[in-house]
Amino acid sequence: MIISGFEGTSLNARTEELIVEQGIGGLILFERNYKNPEQLLRLINDLQALTAEHPEVPPLFISVDQEGGRVARLGKPFTQFPPMSCLGQADSDDLAYRFGLAMGKEMRAVGVNMDYAPVLDVHSNPANPIIGQRALDTDPAKVARLGAELIRGFYSAGVIPVGKHFPGHGDTSQDSHLTLPRVERTLESLEQIELPPFTHAIQHGLQVIMTAHVVYPAWDAGQPATFSHFILNNVLRNSLQFEGVIISDDLEMQAIDQKLESIPELGTRAGIDVFLICHDLEKVNALQNALIGDVEAGRIPRATIEQSLSRIFKVKEKLKTDGNPNLENILKENQSLAEEMRAFLKE
Repeated sequence: MIISGFEGTSLNARTEELIVEQGIGGLILFERNYKNPEQLLRLINDLQALTAEHPEVPPLFISVDQEGGRVARLGKPFTQFPPMSCLGQADSDDLAYRFGLAMGKEMRAVGVNMDYAPVLDVHSNPANPIIGQRALDTDPAKVARLGAELIRGFYSAGVIPVGKHFPGHGDTSQDSHLTLPRVERTLESLEQIELPPFTHAIQHGLQVIMTAHVVYPAWDAGQPATFSHFILNNVLRNSLQFEGVIISDDLEMQAIDQKLESIPELGTRAGIDVFLICHDLEKVNALQNALIGDVEAGRIPRATIEQSLSRIFKVKEKLKTDGNPNLENILKENQSLAEEMRAFLKE
């Protein structure tokens, strides 16, 4: 139920401890973990080998933020795709699908099996400091349609897409990395603008959704979506009928001011299945210890944990562990696609 960041470009004792002793469920890659594709493939194979020795343990989620544009953790020679906004400008289902497929194939070639993309936020606030060109478009229907094609492309490549940031980060005027934003839309406006891309994505097979560290007073004036039982249970689970995995955004972001020890109970009661901590391994330890303590003390029902594990294992059953495709050939194919996308990019 935890995805963690880690240090180094090769397997080390601390990362091995995370996997073997602490039973971590997944890892997230950053620039600090990447030198070149050959090194990354070796690293990921070594990470997965630690779970392969135990048949009862499913493979790790090996995840990354690879959207295109300014959010791309895997540098050259991986294709440097333009931001997803160019897909909205092109308004081509075929191009969106090919983009998801192409980016997915590159990640699959080095063993990455989960991508924190696509962004399903509707870019409805020009002053938004964090979303901007990361969003597909300003039109909810277009974001929904193109987002579903991206998702289909990722799945075709053997990579699990993570739709974000539920229920929508597009109307914020603040960056949740730095503070806790609020979206002061009416209930009707939230349902008409923010939800359609997620609704459509769920109907087209999306299995993993990331929450937004944002407050939506029309739904819940007291808690950000990440810790809101109403938003994650009443809206996402019940109204949108989402049965997949709910993962938090990074819990080290400044929008989260709760004490780390309180997060497992808050999160699981709201509906979080997987907790994401990107950098500080001491915080990973503290979160895990608090989660175990809450279960043992009865503050978190064991049935809640079993439900989350069931959802996680169901997604992991689809992870491909067979051989990796040839990255060099994929990169050659993808250069022309990147240029085709850039042709639609407007300032």
